[in-house]
Amino acid sequence: MKKVEDKIKEAQEIARQVEEALTKGNWEQVAPDSPYLHEEVGIPERLHENIKLHDSFDTEKALRTFISATRPARRFPVLYKYVAAVACFLIFGIGYYLYQSTSSSTGKTELMAKSAYLILDDGRQVDLSRQVQLDYNGTRIINSDAGKVSYQKAQDSPSTSPNKLIVPEGTEYSLQLSDGTNVHLNAGSTLVFPSTFDNASRVVELSGEAYFEVTHSGVPFIVKSNVMNVKVLGTTFNMTAYPGDPTATTTLLTGKVAVTCHTPSDTLGQTTVLTPGLQACFHVQENILKVDSVDTAERIAWTRGEFAFEDVELGRIMTIIGRSFALDVVFDNPELKDIKCFISIQRDKGYNEILKILHLATGVKFKKEGNEIRVYK
Repeated sequence: MKKVEDKIKEAQEIARQVEEALTKGNWEQVAPDSPYLHEEVGIPERLHENIKLHDSFDTEKALRTFISATRPARRFPVLYKYVAAVACFLIFGIGYYLYQSTSSSTGKTELMAKSAYLILDDGRQVDLSRQVQLDYNGTRIINSDAGKVSYQKAQDSPSTSPNKLIVPEGTEYSLQLSDGTNVHLNAGSTLVFPSTFDNASRVVELSGEAYFEVTHSGVPFIVKSNVMNVKVLGTTFNMTAYPGDPTATTTLLTGKVAVTCHTPSDTLGQTTVLTPGLQACFHVQENILKVDSVDTAERIAWTRGEFAFEDVELGRIMTIIGRSFALDVVFDNPELKDIKCFISIQRDKGYNEILKILHLATGVKFKKEGNEIRVYK
């Protein structure tokens, strides 16, 4: 207990130092060796505003509330004392709000509300909510209870019949392709792939989001989507290409990839090559391709069952939460979509707890009505 009290006192002292630094206009003196503090805390002027408005704020209570409501801080390259300070700042000026809901269910029941399924080339549907072992066109399809279906080449076959894995909103699923490549699909995603790859190409089509661990081969592995194509030989990367989203992204963890982006009216497209730690982001309406360094751990947090957002608009956050729990989201005021925040919380906490944390971080309110989440002030 003394250790916790010491950390609270340390956080209070850091908060005092930050306020003093901001008052004097010397933000850099707070953490001269930590460029990440700016990203963790946010806009200095906004933080200063909050501090001045809440001089009598109970930082000890705020820190206890934050720690009890969320998991321990993620693996950011920031010293503990600054994370503790940020925990206090997150709660400044925000009253606790009991989320109104007509449903009390939480956890994995919400996440796994629907089952993934396969569609084979003859139109047959294979339910993946049960164990499956199926010999089909020279391929053995095996589905266990571990949330993963695998394609194993059982014999030489000229057939490369197309298959489709559909992962509805509210669930996730993993797939092992016949070449050993592993694919983890996020909620509301679809992957079209051949039962076996031939010797000339390895091509799949993605709608949604997936994390790929591509088996190395001299045959290129190509992921196609409506606006972005990725070509690799063997690597790990995350790709997001949901129809209707304003952006499509590819984030590279290891190896090297070539990314080509295009719109229906732009047949030439734009191409870039990524090295580890870079993300290609294609803005569809503007037809602009941007490449930036990113926190790859945050970008693939969903594969660890975690929501992790840094300075992300609430509209984007709620789109992801809606897909993950198969819920519709409606904003009373479109301006609320532009509010930015950062949170990190395990997805199996359930949407009730996640929305409580979002309220703490933004002051925005949420109400569940049927299958719809209403967002309002």
